[in-house]
Amino acid sequence: MHILFILKDFKPGGGVERVQQRLSEQFLKDGQRVSFFVMNGETPDAEGVQSLNDGGGSGIVGLLRSIVSLRRLIRRDGVTHVISAKEQANLCTWFATLGRSCKVIYCRHATLDCVEQKTGPSSLRLLYALYLCGSGKVVAVSTVLRQSLIDLLPWGRQRVNYCPNAVITERLFQASQAPLPAGLPREYWLGLGRLVEPKGFRLLLDAYAMALHRQALPDLVIAGDGPLRGALTAQANRLGIAHRVHFTGFLSNPYPLLKHARLFILSSIHEGMPTVLIEALALGTPVLACDCETGPRELLDNGRLGELVEVNDIPALANGMLQSLTSRDHAAPSEKMVNDAIRQYTSQHAAQAYYQVWDQ
Repeated sequence: MHILFILKDFKPGGGVERVQQRLSEQFLKDGQRVSFFVMNGETPDAEGVQSLNDGGGSGIVGLLRSIVSLRRLIRRDGVTHVISAKEQANLCTWFATLGRSCKVIYCRHATLDCVEQKTGPSSLRLLYALYLCGSGKVVAVSTVLRQSLIDLLPWGRQRVNYCPNAVITERLFQASQAPLPAGLPREYWLGLGRLVEPKGFRLLLDAYAMALHRQALPDLVIAGDGPLRGALTAQANRLGIAHRVHFTGFLSNPYPLLKHARLFILSSIHEGMPTVLIEALALGTPVLACDCETGPRELLDNGRLGELVEVNDIPALANGMLQSLTSRDHAAPSEKMVNDAIRQYTSQHAAQAYYQVWDQ
């Protein structure tokens, strides 16, 4: 079996990239041959994986070049199984695998109305109808997202599947044992992710400022980088909380920070299945999450494993922060409850789910 992962790009610390990397490492442990094809030519950070950096670049011309290059590589390297993720890579994969005998999985990691991807439900209906016109299968990373795709294309129900993200590995626990970054407070709450609009960091700062006016709180650490870094720093200054908010920038290993946080706060407006929320649970960190359309409610078992608050609601998030100060000890879920809930997100379980989809 030669498994090829196809991505548009490979952003350091990106959630999709991280789960694909962990899944690829599990396939390698299972004795499979594994390669990556990244359309913009970036090199994936995955040990033991062959990188086929013949991507065509960005834009329409880059897409066409990638299709031609990918068709050649699939034939030359004897690719038997393909996993693509994000729509440009999915589209490239569909054209590149026409007439080929390899088994294809098209992955959907984001909700159908994710504004960051700039592809609305109508366009997605056409794209996924195209994918299902071939012999490939579609995989969603949450059961709610799978149902959304089925509602969009009910005739394709039998070929739309759910596979959990590969999140929990021994490397995650090892990485969390590293020293904490210097210069941070001893007690802190944490927001972690790429600094983009769907992650809701503007909401997080507004809610933290509101809660801070009502009660003494731990400092807030925001780990990650992205296009909103400057705007968020200015917002913290404007709210008068800059001395209580710490921006770390991009961290290659954020897991010690996640492990030792008093509370992890997911303020997202949109998610597919938030990887970092699974990681927080695995590391034993209490969580507070906005109840966006897919992901948090399913993962947190309707609030049994962590508090859920109304999405995109500043007072609700502020109240959730204050509530966490009093509910942490007596309302904490048992270790068994958490372990039972997150077991499916181990890399071994995720890899088996993909094998089953291919074998259907």
